[in-house]
Amino acid sequence: MSLLELVVLSMALGTDLFSVAVPIGMQRIRRRIIFIAAIVFAVFHIIMILIGYHAGHWLGGFVEHYGTYHADNPVIVSYVAHVTGALVLMALGAQMLWCVVKGDEESLCGPRSLEGMTLLAIAAGVSVDALAAGFSMGMMDVNLWILSLVLGIVIFSIAVAGLGLGRRIGRFLGDKAGLIGGLVLFILGAHLLVSLFYE
Repeated sequence: MSLLELVVLSMALGTDLFSVAVPIGMQRIRRRIIFIAAIVFAVFHIIMILIGYHAGHWLGGFVEHYGTYHADNPVIVSYVAHVTGALVLMALGAQMLWCVVKGDEESLCGPRSLEGMTLLAIAAGVSVDALAAGFSMGMMDVNLWILSLVLGIVIFSIAVAGLGLGRRIGRFLGDKAGLIGGLVLFILGAHLLVSLFYE
C-alpha cells in the first residue's frame, strides 16, 4: 500500500473515534487528559491493526498450504468489532446520563470519566474496527513500521481534534454538556447496533 492509501485508511478508521471524542470532550476534560487519552487511542489502534494483520497473514499462509479458507471469517471479525464498539458507546452514554440525573460530577463524570479502566474500555471499543481492517490487510504487502507510524500520528491528531472541539463546545453549553454528550453517545451506539441488522 502507498503512503497516501495508508493515510486515507487511517483517517477512515478515525472517523468513529472523532464522532465519539467530541461528546466525551464536552465534559470539559483537562488538556493533560486529552493528550494522554489521544496517546492511548493511538496505541490501541496500532495494537489492534497489528493483531488483525498477523492473524490475517497467518490465515493466508494456512490457505496457501491447505486451501481451507472461508470468506466469511473477515465478516465475522467485523461483526464482532461493531457490536463491541456499539455496546461500549451505549454504556458510556448511559453512564454520563446517569451522572447528570444523580448530579454526580466527581466519581464517574467530568474529567475522571476518561481515566483508568474507562479510558481503556473506550479505546478498545473505538479501535476494534482496526482489527477487522488489519485482518484484511494480512494478505497484502504492507510495511508494518510505516503503517504503525502513519496510523498512530493520524489517530492521535483526530483524538486531540475531537476531544478539543468537544471541550470548547462543553464550555459553551455549560451544565447541558453532560446531558447532550451522553445522549449523543447512547444514540450513536444504538444506531451502530441497529444498523447491523439492515446491512
